[in-house]
Amino acid sequence: MKLSRILKDSFNESEPSVSDEARLMNFGEWDSMAHMLFITKLEEAYEIELSGDEIADMQTLGDVKKIILSKGKQL
Repeated sequence: MKLSRILKDSFNESEPSVSDEARLMNFGEWDSMAHMLFITKLEEAYEIELSGDEIADMQTLGDVKKIILSKGKQL
């Protein structure tokens, strides 16, 4: 899963939880810089552009998945 690889790379997680309830800020090395790296990697990998509101709405992994799917992309 592309999303799992992005989580591993962005937050230095060996086996990130992929449950929809997983909160991004609970990942191992989450901080604001890691979060922005995560956003950048998402945009590149899925070839999407995220708005400020979409980024602010990304609190859980489920939120991230919904936004990616709403852009017409496959997980």
